[in-house]
Amino acid sequence: MKSFGLWYLLNSLEMDKHDPNESAENRESEKTVPKFELHVNFWSLEEYKHMSSKKVPCLDIGIMIKNYALIKEMTFYCPFFLEESDYEDLAEKMSTKNNANIIFNEECTIINGNYTTVKTEKEELLIFPLNQAIKVFEFCNNEERATYFKFRFQDFQKYVNTDARNSELQKISTLYVRFRIRGNALKRNIYFDSEPLNKSFESAFSGTRMIDFKINEKRNIQDSVRARIALVQAKLASFDNVHFLAMEPSAHEVKTFDNQQMSCRELEENLWDDYLDEKLDFSKGHILAYHWKQKEKKASYSCLVKINYSKARPVTIFSYALIVVALGILSSVVVTGANVLIPNDFNVILLCGGIGAGLLIVGILIGNRLK
Repeated sequence: MKSFGLWYLLNSLEMDKHDPNESAENRESEKTVPKFELHVNFWSLEEYKHMSSKKVPCLDIGIMIKNYALIKEMTFYCPFFLEESDYEDLAEKMSTKNNANIIFNEECTIINGNYTTVKTEKEELLIFPLNQAIKVFEFCNNEERATYFKFRFQDFQKYVNTDARNSELQKISTLYVRFRIRGNALKRNIYFDSEPLNKSFESAFSGTRMIDFKINEKRNIQDSVRARIALVQAKLASFDNVHFLAMEPSAHEVKTFDNQQMSCRELEENLWDDYLDEKLDFSKGHILAYHWKQKEKKASYSCLVKINYSKARPVTIFSYALIVVALGILSSVVVTGANVLIPNDFNVILLCGGIGAGLLIVGILIGNRLK
């Protein structure tokens, strides 16, 4: 799988405020370096059949940026092509207390105005909308069939500092951006469904899904993209914390392939409905949230997950039952036809053979439509 990317250009105006003679240790202090935290939710619930197929699977990306004023421009790189209809800004969702509480996993205080701010136990965050009065965000594609989310924080900082109404915003040094990606492009780029060699039978009843999320893995980013990053002297973000969650029906078996700390909990009923824009009907099955954490600063992150699931439905069973009956009829026709001497009996055998062949074709057609 290809890797997502996150990089930034430093704001020279902010950096010029520092004494060029100060030590390297001071220049790399808490207040002179932007810090990043990444929150990723992958909703993989297609087999949760009461949900709209248009809403899942989807990938939620949350980026927390501390000391954002040090950044001139930030770019989130998506290694595949997206239409504008394939992403959704989640800033509005973050303006409600319930959604903020479940995203940050703590009791939050919400202050809504021109911009929403969220106060947690540790800090105050400015929820950064993609579209706002001042154009800061740009969504663009290129000839490489890749997609870029660009944020011009320098322009936003100028706006905050020159408008007296934004005096409270000037005190906030941490931004939070959150958006959702959905659509067919996620398949083969975030996950793929593998089929066994005997797929005509086994894959109708079970399947295996691989989820492979990477960000800032240099060897999985195209050479031309890495060359442009170097050309403009941008820096790949390092992550102080990463939280990766995969939401799966409780009947699915989930396995990971690294030593990351993993926890699992049942998704709370009714709590996520507004955030997901979907009523999760727990009478049709429960959902588990698998959570992987990286709590040490690293320049990249990856997580590979294997999911085994059952997908048999009544129509699947009916299809294969037809095939079994058809094969039984055809085998009887072959055995009987080899010994028949009376023409009238032969006509009956041909009729039975036709019925068996018809049932076999219907069963195969139904089975193929289920894949």
